[in-house]
Amino acid sequence: MVLAEMMLNPVPSRLEASVEHWASELKVHDRSLVLARDVALQARQQAQSDFYRLFWMGEEDQRQKGFDQLLKAHGPQSWTFTMEPDPELAAQWRSLAELPDDTLGAAVWQHYQRHGFTTPGELGGANAALAHHDWLHVLGNYDVDMIGEVENAAFGAASSSVTGATLWFLGVMAMYEGGLFDSVVTGSHPHQISAPGMCERVVNALKRGRACRQDLLAIDYFTIADQPLIEVQRAWGLINR
Repeated sequence: MVLAEMMLNPVPSRLEASVEHWASELKVHDRSLVLARDVALQARQQAQSDFYRLFWMGEEDQRQKGFDQLLKAHGPQSWTFTMEPDPELAAQWRSLAELPDDTLGAAVWQHYQRHGFTTPGELGGANAALAHHDWLHVLGNYDVDMIGEVENAAFGAASSSVTGATLWFLGVMAMYEGGLFDSVVTGSHPHQISAPGMCERVVNALKRGRACRQDLLAIDYFTIADQPLIEVQRAWGLINR
């Protein structure tokens, strides 16, 4: 119901009230209702803030020592980017370059080099939480364009029972279809899913995530970075060959 609501811009107040009513009747207390209320009230900045605070990346951010101070000093980009150098994180990521070419870790490092991304932990690079989702881009073979980000969120969220996983998918749909609030990374790019063939791609990503044998958000990928990528994909049911 919340997903359907977030396809509309603006969200009709009667629809928001109806979703709230059914959530109460069904005894559902889900953080997605906070985001739905924000967008229904056209509180764009509040919606962006609540999304990053409540979905799984925000949960990871808030477990980092000193994150509240980072957020106060640097604002919303602290949710996703390295705003102050983190040499330990940068060294961990650079170590992936030393792995054999066929490994998961090497594939993720090559993904960063191919797209010209700054190393996580270096100023302006992804922070640890945002970098976490890049492993999924490689495992699922999803692009880093707008629809690829939607596919990746669908893939990861459908695989996971981590707190805030479902909100990741709902929020990305609200950003890239409804245009109800902005991404800290890309800004506002609505109506991406309305393009021909895009709905089918998102549904396929949801199916792949649901069929995956591993919760894709509940793992430290550095612990398996030295394993062959294709073997990880086979073991988790992501490819059959």
